[in-house]
Amino acid sequence: MNIQTASKRIFGDSESLYSTDTYQFDDHSKYVADSFDPEEKAKRRKEVFPKDCEKAFEMGAGFVKRQKAMEVKK
Repeated sequence: MNIQTASKRIFGDSESLYSTDTYQFDDHSKYVADSFDPEEKAKRRKEVFPKDCEKAFEMGAGFVKRQKAMEVKK
């Protein structure tokens, strides 16, 4: 059983949003982490992370909209 199946059994319908390849450190110069390219991380944070935040906002707005629609039906 995957996490979404388990969550649905406990909480009902749910959605997932993944924001990947995020910063591991606030300042990469303070750490030895050769597997990370700080320039690529900064580029992705600048270009992709805002889109992920917008998706999260839209998801939250959808939750509110569905909740309000359920309350009206009561």
